[in-house]
Amino acid sequence: MRSENHPLDEMQALMRRMRAELQMQRRRPSARSGAWQPPLDLRASDDAYVVAIDLPGARREQIEATAEDGVLLVRGEVGMPEGLGEARRMRGERALGRFARAVRLPSDADMRAIEAAFSDGVLRVRVGRRPVGGRITIEIGS
Repeated sequence: MRSENHPLDEMQALMRRMRAELQMQRRRPSARSGAWQPPLDLRASDDAYVVAIDLPGARREQIEATAEDGVLLVRGEVGMPEGLGEARRMRGERALGRFARAVRLPSDADMRAIEAAFSDGVLRVRVGRRPVGGRITIEIGS
C-alpha cells in the first residue's frame, strides 16, 4: 500500500495535468497565427489517406480546405452559437474564433484525387494514394 505522497502517484497526477494542458493549448490561439488548432486523425488504407478534423460548432460555409505541395490546409472560424452571444460568459472551454490546421501528407498522396465531406462537426478529407515502387513497363516509341 502506497502513502498519499508517493512519488509515482505525484508523477501520474503531473502527467494528467500535462495532458490536459496540452489539449487546452491546442484550443488556444497560437502567437504566430492567432488561430487555434483543431485536433485531427490521419489514417491510411491501401488506396487512400483519410484526415478527420474535429470542428464542433462550425458550419460548412465557415470552412476552407486547400491542398498544395503535399500539405492539406484547413482554416476558418467558429462563432458563438446563436442565443449565447448576449449572455455573460462565466466559463469558457470551447474553442471559438479563427482556426487553422496544416498536415503534411505522405509522399504517395495523390493530391488530384481528393474529396471532402462535413457532418456532425467532423471534416473528413479523403486523399487517394499513388502506387509506389513495383515494376513499371515503359513503352518505347520509334
